[in-house]
Amino acid sequence: MKLPSLLAIICLTFIAPCGAYAKKKGKGGEPPAATPIPLPSASNPAAALSPYIINLAQLLSFDRADSTATQPLYTQTAGLLLTLRQELVVEQEKADPKQKNMFTAAINTTDLITAALNDRDTALGNLKTSQAVAGGRKLESPARKETISQGIKSDGVLVKDVGRAAAVNAERDREKQFLRQAAAETKGDQNAMTAMANNQWNQRAAEWRQKIAASYSQIK
Repeated sequence: MKLPSLLAIICLTFIAPCGAYAKKKGKGGEPPAATPIPLPSASNPAAALSPYIINLAQLLSFDRADSTATQPLYTQTAGLLLTLRQELVVEQEKADPKQKNMFTAAINTTDLITAALNDRDTALGNLKTSQAVAGGRKLESPARKETISQGIKSDGVLVKDVGRAAAVNAERDREKQFLRQAAAETKGDQNAMTAMANNQWNQRAAEWRQKIAASYSQIK
């Protein structure tokens, strides 16, 4: 057997299993690369925007369903809309004059959806910031500074002549009790903030949906 042929057999012996392993790992080891979401062509603007219109309520919701967590329509919305807008502009430039208004309405609709999603992100970010600030203030409230730093008390009476170990233990117990109480109060405050923010946003989201629907209806 010639040397080149022998080398070829040796190479195939080692390369083939590696290829099979890589294929298997792609299935069970690492997740496969995300498949680009198939969207309608921008040449039909009404169809191109339909996935966003159909899912608009969920797109604008604070509480999106878990099933949407990995869907490109939700995870790549900003990029997809930007790409669609650019494609609509191109289609408008080469469209028949009678159809240019249709693409103008589609571009306006795309801009409105983008603005609504940006508004949602801002409102959601403000809510999270408010919750964090409220939680921090609760833990550093004046009540804590007074009760934790003024000595050991029992039923409102200052305990004197207690052993150092007992005093430290009592102070630690009071600290833990305060933290539990503060955590419970913080959760209650955060729940109240969340409910209020949801109500306020739901009203704004309804207004966004009306504007978007009115613009979308002009795509004729």
